[in-house]
Amino acid sequence: MKTSGTKQPRPPRLPKHLRLGTIEGLQDHAEYAELVATGSALANQRASDVLFEQVHFKRAALNQTQLVKLRIIDARFEICDLSAADWEQAHLRRVELLGCRLLWVKLPQAQLEDVLIQECNAEEAVFASATFRMARFDQCNLRRASFEGANLAGIVFSQCDLTEADLRGAKLNGADLRGSIINGAQVGARELEGAVIDSAQALQVAGLLGITVKEVGEPLDS
Repeated sequence: MKTSGTKQPRPPRLPKHLRLGTIEGLQDHAEYAELVATGSALANQRASDVLFEQVHFKRAALNQTQLVKLRIIDARFEICDLSAADWEQAHLRRVELLGCRLLWVKLPQAQLEDVLIQECNAEEAVFASATFRMARFDQCNLRRASFEGANLAGIVFSQCDLTEADLRGAKLNGADLRGSIINGAQVGARELEGAVIDSAQALQVAGLLGITVKEVGEPLDS
């Protein structure tokens, strides 16, 4: 999956030929590997220490799952429903989420390395205290999403809507916000230090920092 820009996560290492199958139930400490899981219905299931490795999920339902310490390695989620999933302390490496529903998804204290999240609705998602390494959000709805205390150093937000997103305490050094909407985001000067923005966002940032921009000679009370 090609994206614009220079920073690209490494794609999943998926074999050309994966066996077809479905995952009908999740068990503690279970491992699911080398398969294409189409239409798997896993909503509301609970398990811990589950491993998905070299799995391609298509139109799968994992909404409202509670998977503590989930590990996902070399996987692709295509048009899947993960809304309200609670994956605390998850570890994702070389993972793509494409066109998925991530409404209210919770990934607190997660580790996301080489992760692409593209054209996903992640409104009010929670990534609090998560650590991102070589991660990218492309054309995603992240309105009111929480990245409080997250390490977002070097992350790319491309054409995303971060309206009213919570970035308090986040590390944004080297983060690329160009082309994204940041109106009303909860963020301060300390968090924005080292972040990359475009000229159109400069006025938005000034407003976020409580700075009033006026031309020379323009009345202060207008």
